[in-house]
Amino acid sequence: MFSENNRISVRQAVRNYGMMVISISALVIPVAMNHTAMSSVLLAAGLLGVYLTGMAAAAAPKNRIFQTASYVHGWILGTLTARMTGLLVQKFLLNGVPLWGILILFYAMCYYNLYKGLECRMRVGEILFLPFLLLLAGLAIAMHGEAEVMRIREFTWILDKNGIWKGYELFCWLTAVQGLWSLQNYYMTEKKTAVGRVWLLGTAGVVFWALFTFFIYGDAGHTGLVFPLASAMTLAHLPGNVIGRLDSIFVFVWVIGLFTACSTLFAPLQAEEPDRRKKYLFGVLLTASLAFACQEKSQELLSGWLYWISTPVQMVLFIWQFLAGNGKKMLLTGLGFLCMLLTGCGHQELEKENLTESICVDVGTEKAYTVTFGFYMLDGAAETYQTEADSLEEARNMYDSGHEKNLDFNHLRNFYFSENLMEEKVFGNLLMEIQTDGTYSRGISVWVTDADPAKAVEMKEQPEEGTPVHRMLNAWYNRESFRPYSSQKK
Repeated sequence: MFSENNRISVRQAVRNYGMMVISISALVIPVAMNHTAMSSVLLAAGLLGVYLTGMAAAAAPKNRIFQTASYVHGWILGTLTARMTGLLVQKFLLNGVPLWGILILFYAMCYYNLYKGLECRMRVGEILFLPFLLLLAGLAIAMHGEAEVMRIREFTWILDKNGIWKGYELFCWLTAVQGLWSLQNYYMTEKKTAVGRVWLLGTAGVVFWALFTFFIYGDAGHTGLVFPLASAMTLAHLPGNVIGRLDSIFVFVWVIGLFTACSTLFAPLQAEEPDRRKKYLFGVLLTASLAFACQEKSQELLSGWLYWISTPVQMVLFIWQFLAGNGKKMLLTGLGFLCMLLTGCGHQELEKENLTESICVDVGTEKAYTVTFGFYMLDGAAETYQTEADSLEEARNMYDSGHEKNLDFNHLRNFYFSENLMEEKVFGNLLMEIQTDGTYSRGISVWVTDADPAKAVEMKEQPEEGTPVHRMLNAWYNRESFRPYSSQKK
């Protein structure tokens, strides 16, 4: 079925790299938005546009040293993406399976997909591209109940030094499209057509996932979820109020996209006409990547290498190739445009007054619950408010009626449930309220505590990541035994 040549068509390149940028954007954009503003995401998209536009003018590197540097960059990004894919599968599809077992299977599939040559690899991505887009679009439409367009009113433009750095980090991940540049020597036709199409697909993917995440979680972000989009899928309200049905489908489709993304990142290592020696070398490189991906510390190590060494080296090589073909005038024009882009960005402080970050629920004496809200002021001081109520909504209304400012749950991070509450029948009513009210189910971590409620809501640091609320909701719905992590005692 596949020819074993090393020439690829423009259509194959467009579909593979469009699929790759969309998948990686869905992986890193939502996570980054919990630590930075939408403006940083737009900055990353702008830098990506400049990068891709310049690719149309810069010739692909033919020097063996330059090519090796590009291959190393792709290998690092491929390893990081493979590790994140393994964690995604472990968390949502194969609970209890060790990460190394998932990654061995994943890398074996990558090797099988690539060992016959570049054209064979690209043909697989070309075939999967349309079903991939249709399934993602369908799942996004099914999430319309959780995505509220009116949250756009929470948008604030912030681009300080930290925001610029976060935008640069996102751009480093999106430089995965540099493979488009590295493989230009193997195109059957001109590369400029492909660059324009990938630029449109990539920008659309980045902006779409950024807005989609923003419409679900708002300006506050998702408060620390590792895979916020997959977690959001578990909160979709389908007919009959069934929960937890979309996450597996979404993750399955997403893994297909990430699989082709990793294969594309590793593809330049096998770009030449394959022979026995290169297949063995390729196997060694994939094995080394597997070893790094299985190590927890490799994430920080390879990310640092990506931000501080690999991406800057790619920029230097890119400028070198650009100068070789277009001269200094165009270079100065491009640098001037980049400076204007960075210095022309505005800055606006985000007000953080009276933001509710934690809720502790205990058994009440006169009513069903004792509810304690914990929120933090601008000066860092913690304040609490405690009341008894028969529901979270009643407790919220009691606070709002007695205070000048209403409670703001856009920054809610943690739920703390007492040991006693989890043994009471009213606990099921509480979970029902959390499940049906999107205010409380947007990516919040759950803890069980035996500490005093006022002390519990002041706990800002925990020994490990909390239990995502969707996991408790799914266990409750399926009548499974489940217990969240215990909070740190102080």
